[in-house]
Amino acid sequence: MQMHWNEARAAIRAEYARIGQSEAGEPPPGAFDRRRWDRLVQAGLWRMVVPPDHGGAGVDWWNFTAALEGLASTIRHPGLVLSVIGQAGMVRALELYGTEAQRRRYLRRILAGELSATAIADPDTGTDVRATSSTLAPGPNETFVLNGAKHNIAHAGIATMVLIVCKLAGERREGISLVLVDTDRPGLRAGPPDHKLGNADLPTGRLEFDAMALDYGDLLGEPGRGLGNLVNIVSLGRLYYGLVGGWLLEPALAEALDYAQRRQTFGVPILDHQYVQKKLTDIRIGIETSRWTAYGALHQLLGGAPEAAMSCSIAKIAGADTVIAAAVDLLRLHGSDGYHEGRVSGFLRDAMAFASVGGTDEMHRRNIMGQMLRLHRRAQVAPVAAQPMRVAG
Repeated sequence: MQMHWNEARAAIRAEYARIGQSEAGEPPPGAFDRRRWDRLVQAGLWRMVVPPDHGGAGVDWWNFTAALEGLASTIRHPGLVLSVIGQAGMVRALELYGTEAQRRRYLRRILAGELSATAIADPDTGTDVRATSSTLAPGPNETFVLNGAKHNIAHAGIATMVLIVCKLAGERREGISLVLVDTDRPGLRAGPPDHKLGNADLPTGRLEFDAMALDYGDLLGEPGRGLGNLVNIVSLGRLYYGLVGGWLLEPALAEALDYAQRRQTFGVPILDHQYVQKKLTDIRIGIETSRWTAYGALHQLLGGAPEAAMSCSIAKIAGADTVIAAAVDLLRLHGSDGYHEGRVSGFLRDAMAFASVGGTDEMHRRNIMGQMLRLHRRAQVAPVAAQPMRVAG
């Protein structure tokens, strides 16, 4: 368990916190912030999680986590951080399930800064993956044909590679498969960008697949057995959404403390009022809760613990609840000034994305209940002694 950042990881965290702080201005209106993305690429963010055989420094998700936490703790707009988390999912997918040919094809492009996308939700079934209507049918000479559509896809329209969740034709709720292709593949079409409440610098949109021809080299893992692999891939993003959900509040909390000491009502600073103190201390409690829950989930995920998927959903809920509740409280703290167009109201718009990014609260609670029941049944069959906690340096 990562109980503290060692000297090397503390330095990584500080380096990326400086990048976030120096890039704290407004992103380009309504566009992906390519300049800032390129700066992260040049700083070596992706080298931390790409093996040396493919141009990286070696897979170290704890180093990457320190960098992500540093970036989130100073940057003022979540869009870029959410893009980083989405890209991390593609790296993990290739790390765990990619063939050597797929790793050669895609990892060096990720190191060069090309964007990826992951297409999970259908317009008609949302995050109920097993009910997807995107189908993979057999074609001639050991080929496949993909038909269907996905929506709410981060980087749709600007990504050069996409991981698509589909299922084998003729299956009801089984047969989930994963497909990884370039976005210039014939039969793949991107729709117009979405118009969202916030996070305009994180473009999302729709992809459609019309008789898109595929072969076995386009499959990520074995066809029909992709559901477990998908859960393992997206679990990393879930815990990271929880982690950054808390740390994105750090600059806003610092400003709120200054404001609460400066702003006076009834002859005293509003910080002297207990209800204001509660709002501010709740934000700090939420940041720390999100942080430690995410650390624990990452430790379990990397170690293959059976409860890892549950812990990653718990981390996501903890961070999402923290950032949304805090954004509302910060607007209330600033009164009518907070409701005006500006940093406080803008943060609230951006923070609301955490209600759905990485899956809704309802979906995660369903996942948690399912995991609870499975672990309960397993414990009844063969009780296992608790394992001692190991402390990492």
